[in-house]
Amino acid sequence: MRRSLLKALIPAAPQRPASLVRGLGLGHNALRRPPMVPCAALHATGIDSALHSARLRQAASGPQRVLKSLRPASLSLFSTKSFPTAGRFAQFVKDGPAYTFGLLCTGLATGASLAGWYYQQKEAAETRQKTIETSEVSREQFEVQAILAAHAPFSAAEKREVYVQRDALEETLKSFLKLIDPRSYMVVVGPRGAGKSTLVSHVLTELGGGVLIVPVEKPSATVSELKELVLKVALEQYPKTESWYATSTPLKDANLAERLKAAAKAGREGGREEGWLPTVALEITSSGNNRLIKNACTLLKELAADNPLCHGLLVLSSSFAVAELTDDRARQHFLRVGAFSRDEASANLDAQFKADVSDEIATIAAVSRVKERILPLTTLPMYLRRLTQDLSKSTNEADFVARAEAWASKFEAAARTDVEGAGNSVLNIFIRDKTGKERCFTTHDLMRELLNTGAPVTLPRATFNVPSDMFASKIRKSNEAKAAFNVDLVSKTVDFASATHRKAAAELLSLPPPTSSLWSWLFG
Repeated sequence: MRRSLLKALIPAAPQRPASLVRGLGLGHNALRRPPMVPCAALHATGIDSALHSARLRQAASGPQRVLKSLRPASLSLFSTKSFPTAGRFAQFVKDGPAYTFGLLCTGLATGASLAGWYYQQKEAAETRQKTIETSEVSREQFEVQAILAAHAPFSAAEKREVYVQRDALEETLKSFLKLIDPRSYMVVVGPRGAGKSTLVSHVLTELGGGVLIVPVEKPSATVSELKELVLKVALEQYPKTESWYATSTPLKDANLAERLKAAAKAGREGGREEGWLPTVALEITSSGNNRLIKNACTLLKELAADNPLCHGLLVLSSSFAVAELTDDRARQHFLRVGAFSRDEASANLDAQFKADVSDEIATIAAVSRVKERILPLTTLPMYLRRLTQDLSKSTNEADFVARAEAWASKFEAAARTDVEGAGNSVLNIFIRDKTGKERCFTTHDLMRELLNTGAPVTLPRATFNVPSDMFASKIRKSNEAKAAFNVDLVSKTVDFASATHRKAAAELLSLPPPTSSLWSWLFG
């Protein structure tokens, strides 16, 4: 009964040819998945109410192949079992063109809107590019002014006003920075904690503007990245800002040479002395990276040696880093920075005690006793700074002296540990003596030679089959040996790191320095 009623309401429609469907603009898939039909057309034909009644009957009687309850009425319109009668279909055909025209108008409007948005974005990009190109002159002036205004940052020691003059080193550095046509760059070397960065910063501070001290912390920095880093350091220090700068062309390494040249010209025109050049100092904060140091040498060779656009400085983190330099001694000057002299160390302690310890605690008598105990042990700035940090916690004069004594005892114990560790066959290298016989040269032999001479000894040359960098590489692998010895690969010499290490070596060997020189016997 229900099925008969359903067939009466929605009689089966004959299959329509594909040409008719294409003529309606419905496509070849319209028989399977027809488009949405306007509600007006469905209402006019009476199909909507019939289909609604059919769905209700379907929900009550179970699934039917005629209609699906979740599909809209328009999707079942062209089903072969639910097609309207010929009269109703004629009414649908009559309303179809209006619906098709509406879809066409909607598509055209959407396309026009998208096209307008595209051309608007394109025009904005072109305008932005023209603005960047127009502001390139302003950008160059901005970067040049940033280079001219750059200055050397004050170190922590200088902020506390405890810097101690090191006349000989300062004069050497100043003389190099006054060269009109340097055609070279200077490498500042020395043991870790010798005060290399503090010395360079102090000297460059006196030069005023045009000074770029660039800490290089990225181990894999390329030459191009180093160039961009130099410009960034200048811009970070520049107090002025430009709104267009953030959206303009990113920093390019090729701009650095042009900016330095323009800055040198502007500086001379602005009242600087004839031949004035900016200064670029690359400070390598870590050692053991051969590629980074070679890239830094390449950059300074390009900027300061091949085409002098600036004065170039390369500050190495330790003495061992000299082995990683590019072999270009014709374009390299070296400034060796070591421990304080006795007078410099005494002045340094006076200044630090005055800045960090009250006069009631650091009395003249107490300071005198501390100097008598500490200065014979070491005069390296790094150790003196650590001593001051410990003594600044003193509560009274007696505590001040006691802390200094405890620090000295601890330093002596550490020196004995360093010497003992370095004596465990760190070198153990077979070398040939004058007769051509191979002999095993140990760290103890090196200690005896240093104790015998009482001064630094020259490292063997390559003709003796033991080049200096071999000794440096052996010592570098041991933390104890690095602390016990000071290797200078510029002068090719080696010495104890401090008088305390020399004393510890003499105690370790348990014999007085030999009267004959083993070193002279081997290589004399």
